[in-house]
Amino acid sequence: MIAGVLTALKTLATVIMGLLIGQMAAGIIEVPGSSLARMDLIALAITVVVRGLLAWAQNRFAERASTQVTVDLREKTLRHLAHSDPRTIDQALWRTRLTSGLDGLGPYLTGFLPALAATIIATPVMLAVVGWLDMGSMIIAIITLPLIPVFMWLVGTLTAGRTEQRLSDLAILGGQLLDLIAGLPTLRAFRRHQDMAAQVTRLSSQHASSTLSVLKIAFLSSFVLEFLATLSVALVAVGIGFRLLAGDLTLAIGLTVLIIIPEVYAPIREVGTRFHDAQDGLVATDEILKLLSTPSLIDAPTHTPRSVAGGLEVSVEKLRADGRDGPRPADLSFTAKPGQLTVLWGPNGSGKSTALLAVLGLATEGITGEISVKDASGQEFKDTALWEHCAYLPQRPIIDPESVSDYAELSLGQRQRLALKRELGAQLLLLDEPTAHLDPDNAAIMIQQLQEEARRGTTVLAVSHDPLLRAAADEVVEVK
Repeated sequence: MIAGVLTALKTLATVIMGLLIGQMAAGIIEVPGSSLARMDLIALAITVVVRGLLAWAQNRFAERASTQVTVDLREKTLRHLAHSDPRTIDQALWRTRLTSGLDGLGPYLTGFLPALAATIIATPVMLAVVGWLDMGSMIIAIITLPLIPVFMWLVGTLTAGRTEQRLSDLAILGGQLLDLIAGLPTLRAFRRHQDMAAQVTRLSSQHASSTLSVLKIAFLSSFVLEFLATLSVALVAVGIGFRLLAGDLTLAIGLTVLIIIPEVYAPIREVGTRFHDAQDGLVATDEILKLLSTPSLIDAPTHTPRSVAGGLEVSVEKLRADGRDGPRPADLSFTAKPGQLTVLWGPNGSGKSTALLAVLGLATEGITGEISVKDASGQEFKDTALWEHCAYLPQRPIIDPESVSDYAELSLGQRQRLALKRELGAQLLLLDEPTAHLDPDNAAIMIQQLQEEARRGTTVLAVSHDPLLRAAADEVVEVK
């Protein structure tokens, strides 16, 4: 609404400015030696200042709105992904969409949308003014105007696929680089770190090629848009020249039309120019809106009990998670009781982590079986009601950097210990390989903390293939 009002006022100021300049210039040309009227100069100065202020306010409003929309979309998307099945999330792709992709939404909101609003509001007004002054010029403009949006549609159809490919290449490159950085110590230990250079070079070249293909189309389309708009203005100018020679048009009207006619094409030209700047944001936003339109666990209406009576008991019957490598786990059944340390024991890839995600209600795709979490009164907890009384410690915990001054210097094992300390006190404690990155002494300390937490009545359910944790468990469940 505000953007529309600002655009309308800016259009009105442009029309007034064109009329004043046309009248003043015609007066000087037709009456040599005459001076400009003081009131006309004052009116022109005021109009120029007002138009400048309106343009500044329009840009300021667009930038603020863009920042708010971008932050809101990023926050909602992260919340939705956090409550989705992590096995189905392409982390590299979504990392790219939420960073460089969503950053491209700024040019769309600050440039493309205002230009589109100006096309809808300003172009018809300018055409009406031109028609009121000179009907012949308006006819030429009406004939030539449709050429620009038709060409823009053709370019947009071609550019969309190229932009999607560029973002995909960037996501693959980012994911490969992060994996390389994470595994660099191991690669250096086996002297294989040089082998990855060719792979990174190949991905970089692929990304550069896809980026250049988009830029080529952008430059070519900008040239054609400018050419069409300039040619259209030239046709109007030629018509005005002939009518001036024939005496069918006054100089004041001719100059005024020549000043205003570029503003008829300017909004459409701006739409074409801004369209390419906004492509990354449009592609990323389209995928984000598709994601947000899908059902989410955070949107599910659930009754949240205020308290837990006698601890939480986890009961799993014939849990099965079908995947491309077969069911993992397959027909898993166990019960984790309050006051006990229960360990899901099995080799890597057996489905232990999937079982924890299924208990949380996050893993849903390909999952069959019965899972229930109840307290001593038989009251069942699921989704948000369960999460309020549950703590989950993944293999790579994330800690708020603002709460730890030297967060970057913490090892993965130190982060696990710090994260566990902050999660103690929940009714249900789920841990994924809690001792995987600890030496035997620190692993023994963590195991002792888990035992103490279980003795306080907490249901402790851990996934591990650590013999130390298995030896300390009250109940061991074999996962096959």
